[in-house]
Amino acid sequence: MKVSYLPQANIDKQKWDRCIDTAPNGLIYAYSFYLDAMSKNWDALILNDYEIVMPLTWNKKYGVHYLYQPFFTKTLGIFGNISDEIVNLFLHAIPKHFKYLDIDFKENIINPYKVTLQDLQLKKRDNFLLDLNKKYEKIYSEYKRLTVRMLKKAAAHNVEVLRNRNVNEVIDFYRKYYATEHPEIGLDDYKRLKDACNIASKKKQTATYVAESNGQVIAVYLVLKDEKFIYSLIGGSNKMGKDCGAFYLLTDSAIKDHSGTNRTFRFEGSDKKGIAFFNMQFNPVPIHYYHLTLNRLPWPVKLFK
Repeated sequence: MKVSYLPQANIDKQKWDRCIDTAPNGLIYAYSFYLDAMSKNWDALILNDYEIVMPLTWNKKYGVHYLYQPFFTKTLGIFGNISDEIVNLFLHAIPKHFKYLDIDFKENIINPYKVTLQDLQLKKRDNFLLDLNKKYEKIYSEYKRLTVRMLKKAAAHNVEVLRNRNVNEVIDFYRKYYATEHPEIGLDDYKRLKDACNIASKKKQTATYVAESNGQVIAVYLVLKDEKFIYSLIGGSNKMGKDCGAFYLLTDSAIKDHSGTNRTFRFEGSDKKGIAFFNMQFNPVPIHYYHLTLNRLPWPVKLFK
């Protein structure tokens, strides 16, 4: 088995996307259009003729090349029919010129007891998945009491849900009300997100939800979708929206629209207690994935990472 390293310019995007299509563990984040938009740079590790692939999302700072997790890209990893042996093969094939790794692997890729790459650090992180392959009424009946109460509150406030609004409108609202909470996300990152979501929208792989009260936008939600998953991408409320449970209503709307399909709703986080608490009110199954770090920087630079 041979794993080859290819720079982005040499990647056959058709073969790449076909691999993600057929991979049992494929994610929308791993398609070439999403990587092109969201990652500052990306190269790849490829087994044989695109049988199994791993995107290497990278950047360069102070002359140092490093792997990083792009914003709005929850997890990546190794895609295809994998095994512990394959995972180790790929991890050892990461080129040595990447001096620092700071990335997230999708669930069910890394077995922490089988990893052989020296000095690789693994940190368990939380995600939540909700099975949509049942009728909405069944899903609703399993919501926690707080969710039911907040949905009734939104109805009492006559909150209206509008669908199929432009993705840029949703992203602009999110940035307006959440930029101070996420100062690390810059204007360029939001532009990249718009580029990715506009392409996804043309592919019919987005759904947008806007909550209005008395003609005022009070909450928004943007999800991605493919054949296997519905992905919670961005969303939130202003103060008025929080007061009347608008984001509970939007999340419920997204779940309702995609219930009865052979898909899984990916809440996509979070380690933050408040977000995890919100997610749990819809009674999903908690799962774990791994954050990978590896420091190959020379001493004494290593001390500062």
